[in-house]
Amino acid sequence: AVDIFVKDLGLVADTAKALHFPLPLASTALNMFTSASNAGYGKEDDSAVIKIFSGITLPGAKS
Repeated sequence: AVDIFVKDLGLVADTAKALHFPLPLASTALNMFTSASNAGYGKEDDSAVIKIFSGITLPGAKS
């Protein structure tokens, strides 16, 4: 679920920050998953993170 990724990536980011170790990709992923959670997708499968990008039509989505 998206919310689990937010929790886990948050732990990774906190540890990296404490060790002064930059993790730019993990930080970007955390921002994306946090945005998805804030948009109401927190309980959905982690693939729901793509729904935060406007203008993308998902496979099988009705136009």
